Amino acid sequence: MNPELGATHFTWRADVAAVVHKVLARFPAVTANTYIDHPWPGWDGQSVDFWGAGGRGDPLGFETAKTIRAFLFNLPGPPLIRHTILRHRLWTSFGGWSLWSSADHSGRLQHLHVTYW
Repeated sequence: MNPELGATHFTWRADVAAVVHKVLARFPAVTANTYIDHPWPGWDGQSVDFWGAGGRGDPLGFETAKTIRAFLFNLPGPPLIRHTILRHRLWTSFGGWSLWSSADHSGRLQHLHVTYW
């Protein structure tokens, strides 16, 4: 784990927490967390990382991550997704698909990141 990243926690805004619980109920081998100032100061209550069963730092299988992302995209109503990152693909609600060049979401760090508005 990168020592520059904030401490892990499991506290979200109520609407985001409801989505996290839906994902965890549907995908029992998946874990979720956020961390202090993730992805920016003050946003950790509205962002979530989905990881493998071992928690933060346990890579999430790519197919599972894609399935979770599709599940989230198909949930009706708020909260609305601001952006997602999976491997080297970034999706934003204001710009669509683009490249995420950083390696912080691939290899042993492979996870699905989601930030809500």
